[in-house]
Amino acid sequence: MFFCINLDKTKDYIISVSGGIDSMVLLDFLYHQNYKLKVVHFNHSVRKDSIKDKNLVYDYCLKKNIDFHYFKLNLNYEEGNFQNKARILRLEKLKQVALQYKTKYLLTAHHLDDLSETIFLKILRGSSLLGYSGMQDSCLYEDFILLKPFLYTEKKKIIEYANINKILFIEDYTNKQNIYFRNQIRNQVIPFFKESRNFLKNIKKFHFQIKEIYSFIRQNTLFFLQKQKFSHMLDLKYFLSLNIAIQKDIIVFLLENKKINLNFVFINNIIKCLNNKNKASIILNLEPNYVLIKEYRYFYIEKKTKILKNKNLDKKNPILHLSPNKFLISFCCIIEKIYYDVKNFYPPFILRKRASGDILKFNFGTQKLKKFFINKKIVYQERDNIYIVSDKMNNIIWIPKLYINKTLGKDNFIYLGIQYN
Repeated sequence: MFFCINLDKTKDYIISVSGGIDSMVLLDFLYHQNYKLKVVHFNHSVRKDSIKDKNLVYDYCLKKNIDFHYFKLNLNYEEGNFQNKARILRLEKLKQVALQYKTKYLLTAHHLDDLSETIFLKILRGSSLLGYSGMQDSCLYEDFILLKPFLYTEKKKIIEYANINKILFIEDYTNKQNIYFRNQIRNQVIPFFKESRNFLKNIKKFHFQIKEIYSFIRQNTLFFLQKQKFSHMLDLKYFLSLNIAIQKDIIVFLLENKKINLNFVFINNIIKCLNNKNKASIILNLEPNYVLIKEYRYFYIEKKTKILKNKNLDKKNPILHLSPNKFLISFCCIIEKIYYDVKNFYPPFILRKRASGDILKFNFGTQKLKKFFINKKIVYQERDNIYIVSDKMNNIIWIPKLYINKTLGKDNFIYLGIQYN
């Protein structure tokens, strides 16, 4: 038998064993190589005779003095996406057992024929670059390492081992039923292509080529992210200077980290928005909980709830003070001298956030506040955190550090100050 990865015999391995030929051969082979194993068996409650699978695996473990763990999964196989739901639940249970033994290694018996099925599925459904390579022999799953030592072993080699060593196993007849898309690929598509002698060898070559391309592109992605001045906000100009393949992988990396579903069209739409030179500021909905924000020189992914908090909550509560004497409001952190004529003076003054239709007055004319913020390159989220001082007539008098209304006159002056509690 051929292992595609090296296993450490000093470590504990949590191995998923269904009772089928693949997992029983892997279990037997590892046992006779003196690896430290903890077996987990799942009952998917699909077949009435599935208790036979449990008994077979349990009896083997009992004879070999291997720890055995059993889980009955309560899933409705008639519901959509049953196989994916079952896969996720199995992984959760494997993690549970791994924590019990304080190990991070999870083993499954996927082989080269399984890899070919997965590659076909990914191509038909659409995927990321790494996804098109199919399964990986070793990958991180949260804090655990998922290992597939048989991934480059052909099914026929597993069958040969089972025959030579008289391995007991149970054939799951549901694998022959074409009620699932994967089963259709396995039973109808793959056998046709396997008539070509080099099919599985070429699948393996394709897998490695895609992995190598992916590795090169992902290195560039990580280099780009490491070079960012701000971990949260990404340099748009630098991003747009990169090859389109790297741009797409950066987006894939960001979406995967947020566990956002992705597809080819979705990624292309994001790239198109980021390359749109006619719109310096864009908010793009990614899914119910996230948005992608492009703001002039930067872009980033943000939770919608965080944006709402920025709009509605302030950690500091500012107070506006007015005085003809600067000394009397010297406790304020920001102070500005405002000149005015009595005819243009309309107290009381109000400290507020921006509102739709706000206009700024200049000696040369007027400008919408929105346009002013754009020209000042003030990012979208920050605009909702900026305080504005307006009078009774809703004329904007002052925006601290950004704007002073100099159209009010020159005969009198008053000091405005902002104090934060």
